[in-house]
Amino acid sequence: MGRDEKVVSQKAILREKMLSLRRSIPVESRTDMSNTIGRDVIGLPEIVNARHIHLYLSMTSHAEVDTAKIIEGLTAMDKQLSVPVIIDGKLFSAAFHKGDAVKVAQFGQPEPEVVSVIDESQLDVILIPLLAFDVRGYRLGYGKGFYDFFLQRLSKLGRTPFRIGLSFSRQMVDEVPADPWDEILDGVVHEHGIIRFT
Repeated sequence: MGRDEKVVSQKAILREKMLSLRRSIPVESRTDMSNTIGRDVIGLPEIVNARHIHLYLSMTSHAEVDTAKIIEGLTAMDKQLSVPVIIDGKLFSAAFHKGDAVKVAQFGQPEPEVVSVIDESQLDVILIPLLAFDVRGYRLGYGKGFYDFFLQRLSKLGRTPFRIGLSFSRQMVDEVPADPWDEILDGVVHEHGIIRFT
């Protein structure tokens, strides 16, 4: 399936703008908002009822919503955790425990030093990073399509975990330019609460 060059261009412009916007948020404000988001996430019924949760290890360089407090909270709740790893250009889910040693991987993202890929059919909830989102539930990622293809692979396995984007509220836009294969979120948690799309 060919790419729509207009969408490619629109995404690139929005990606640059939103990354710059996020980096402009003072570190102290980002920390406070991340902590608020973390408290809301671990209180969600989908999280409380989940056994296995996939979440990302945040990149400080990209000013992402920090997941450290979420990892602490989920560990205290005795949840099974896994994190994204990129293997041969595809995203997989690898077992993770609080305190595991991590390394900086191909695109600057932290990954476990020891990778143990899990059975993806076990996943109940996926917490996903994003640069922008809209009222339809579309998200703008970093442009590699890793999460879209990961979610499609899970769907083909008959598995539809609850998909939550983690974001600061100022990352909401009127409309995210979308390709036909872009996957929609079930909800986004930002510092003012959760928005549900389904």
